[in-house]
Amino acid sequence: MKWNKRLRQIALGFATTLVCIVFATVGNAQQPSSSETILRQGEEISINGEKIPISWRQWQEDGNTYLGITDTAAQQRLGLELLSSNNPQVQPLWWFNGDNRSAYRLRAQHIGPNRYLDLTPILQQSTDQLAVFQNRLEITTPPAEVQNIRLGKQSWGERLVIDLDHPILWQMEEGRRQATLILAASTPSRIRQQFSPNPETTEARKQKSDRSFLAVKAEGKQTQLQIDLPESLNLRVSSLANPSRLVIDLRRDDLRSRQIRWAEGILWRQEYIPLQDSEFAVTWLEIDPSVHQLALEPIWHNPQNMQGIATLAQTGEQSQVSIAINGGFFNRDRKLPLGAIKQDGQWHSSPILNRGAIAWNDRGQLIMDRLRYEETLITGTGKRVSLQALNSGYVQSGIARYTPAWGDNYAPLTEDEIVVVVENEQVQRLQTGKANQGQRIPIPDDGYLLTLRKKPQLASAFTAGMELELQSQTMPSIFNRYPNILAAGPLLIKNRQVVLDAKRENFSSAFINQKAHRSAIALTGKGKILLVAMGDGINRKGPTLAEATQILQRLGAIEALNLDGGSSTSLYLSGELINRPPATAARVHNGLGIYFKE
Repeated sequence: MKWNKRLRQIALGFATTLVCIVFATVGNAQQPSSSETILRQGEEISINGEKIPISWRQWQEDGNTYLGITDTAAQQRLGLELLSSNNPQVQPLWWFNGDNRSAYRLRAQHIGPNRYLDLTPILQQSTDQLAVFQNRLEITTPPAEVQNIRLGKQSWGERLVIDLDHPILWQMEEGRRQATLILAASTPSRIRQQFSPNPETTEARKQKSDRSFLAVKAEGKQTQLQIDLPESLNLRVSSLANPSRLVIDLRRDDLRSRQIRWAEGILWRQEYIPLQDSEFAVTWLEIDPSVHQLALEPIWHNPQNMQGIATLAQTGEQSQVSIAINGGFFNRDRKLPLGAIKQDGQWHSSPILNRGAIAWNDRGQLIMDRLRYEETLITGTGKRVSLQALNSGYVQSGIARYTPAWGDNYAPLTEDEIVVVVENEQVQRLQTGKANQGQRIPIPDDGYLLTLRKKPQLASAFTAGMELELQSQTMPSIFNRYPNILAAGPLLIKNRQVVLDAKRENFSSAFINQKAHRSAIALTGKGKILLVAMGDGINRKGPTLAEATQILQRLGAIEALNLDGGSSTSLYLSGELINRPPATAARVHNGLGIYFKE
């Protein structure tokens, strides 16, 4: 297929119309303008029939036409190596570059919440045909062949070298203990036999014993490499030219140091941060709120009610945010929040256990501290009744209150609850609620429910027709000034001082000393927001809470809050998780999302 400025009509197959894909000759990337026109778009591409969930856009600007995919998908899904850059409109990228050839410099364009890279220079060298079918970008590549597969042990792990007859496109799918690379190339049977899952000959079986972590399957124009990942080793893929090669390393220190200015005021960084006995993989976003009109929002998967969990990538895409980090704790079985979520002045879930929280307003002001929230009812007889929680999945004996912010209805969380229905500040009736029986009790639009748990004697305080008065207080009271709150904990740093006291926030000793992946949000002395995902050390598991605090100090934090961690640790940018393979991320209840105001 020749590439130039002429229109190309591409037949889309059976019972479809013709679609024109237009490409411009690409020179140096230019500054973007607001005049781009979206010609076509979709959320899926295919390479030789293999479907991949990648957002793509074709746009026109200044008489030129561009075709791009999201920058993070180029790296996370296709394995293209993004290089450090200080210009948000130009993204250097490594794809089969040789010693005498500089990196590709791709035009970058922000469209909606994402940044798209114009892949025209790469598609010109790797593609036979392009078509659009039902909003899917279909890429057909010319025939390519794997010429050899070489393995070698290194001091740091294992290395595989895939020799190719010319540059190809490929995709990556990395799980917890296995990775799959799908190459747009065929592999001769003589090579496949050496890495067959079930070798047919004695010689092949002998070779296989030394190569047990690799299996090679091929079908038509595609080759699939299945790689078992040994404990503590991770995958890193590079491409080289002259001759064309894919280099696949299994190593502990797989993270590439990188600093990309993703937008003005937004810096994407990743590197190993050294502490006493290890170096920890850290990926973070440094955000300058003075540069952009940024909006911060608590986000969760089901905006209609508070029950439900999903990966942060799913929630981020649904919420149409550019940036997100996982947020507070939750009950994984009940799929309900365990901690404060306040949005636009409305409590969707109340704080628990005096744990750390962050609060902010639309003027870019943020605070962090330990947070308590208390509600008291005054009955018609003058009796004061303390409430245990508001819109919470944290179950204790006593009385909890549920408002329409929880959802249209309430499902009892414990056996033999007594539910008091209140409308217009007046008790309407009392009824029994039972867990696990599919019962749903409607929450009045102009009222709330009181759920009495484990203390049936409290029901005597309420009678039908009784007027109720509600009082509340937030401690510290400064939190009342902020319409948005998200809690997790423990609080790590305040006013430049380490204030980590996990027991004070009712965390267990096992949690305190656990070595695990960590998420955190922090502020620097220059007023920048840090969204931080901390991974494993080179020689050990992830940081303890104390070590996470030290890492944040190294990054310049003067205020810092720990978020839910472990498998929940997720940092999202431009449609993808950037701190871990998507298949390894657990589902979470909520997060903190950031989008650009129009």
